[in-house]
Amino acid sequence: MTTAIPSTFSKKEWDRYVRLGRKLVKKMSGLQFDLGDLMIEMLHERPHGHGEVTEIIESFAHAIGLAPGTLRKYYEVARQWPKAKRRADVSFSVHAELAYTRSRYAKIRKDPLDPFTHERHWTVNEAIRAADRMPHTPTNKEERLAKTRSLLRSDEDAADAVREMLGRPDVRSRVASDHRTRNLMRQAQYEHWDQVEEAVDADEELALEVEEEPEDLSPVVSYDEGPLEILRLLGNFAAFFVSLQKTIPEIHAQDYSEETKEAVLENITKARSFLDWCESAITTGKTDMDKALARLLEDEEGE
Repeated sequence: MTTAIPSTFSKKEWDRYVRLGRKLVKKMSGLQFDLGDLMIEMLHERPHGHGEVTEIIESFAHAIGLAPGTLRKYYEVARQWPKAKRRADVSFSVHAELAYTRSRYAKIRKDPLDPFTHERHWTVNEAIRAADRMPHTPTNKEERLAKTRSLLRSDEDAADAVREMLGRPDVRSRVASDHRTRNLMRQAQYEHWDQVEEAVDADEELALEVEEEPEDLSPVVSYDEGPLEILRLLGNFAAFFVSLQKTIPEIHAQDYSEETKEAVLENITKARSFLDWCESAITTGKTDMDKALARLLEDEEGE
């Protein structure tokens, strides 16, 4: 990953400003260490208990026009970096990020590779990485994913992000082509419908509890008086509906061969023919099998 020079600058102009900026940072770093060293001198051989350090830092910061927290940071970083161990060409900010890492004196002597400029020099980003913390600007896939996970700690935020990302065609394609992801999505569908079913059952139970005088809801067909063939037919429909309701959500067509899909579609056609036959028998009284359905069954028996 690299950073491009802003379009309003030529490379020559940009490089000149970078050199000037680095010189100013070097001066500023020297001043920050100077203030930290001054605090070390002021606190040397003075009582360090009962809030004396905080009182001195706050009073001195107020007197010189600095925020107490800023002055304390200068003091604490300066304490971690004796003058002989500091690098004048490395910023105070880098020293601050490395201040509490092990082997910091050895680490700072070796310039890391800056993945943005491909130069060997210390940056705050690389110092944070050297301290085994998440850098401000991720430079590889693992860091980008880790950064994303840290930002999307809330399930609600994560769900919204996934929903938005699925709006991108290439993302959808990559997700759909991953077998593990498809399995997770199917599992999510099962869990969702289980929750829906539980909610419906709970609503029905609540309705029964609050209903004082249930209405007389006699079935359309009396199971005591209905013809046996009708009762069988209704039972077959009920079993068929329940079976499909459980099975259809488990379908994952992207994993099936064309032959498998064709076999299912042929059975759907056959099912429609049987339903048409049943409808004709009920509405017209004719129970003769349709010729097309008869041929379909004959072809199946022939196989």
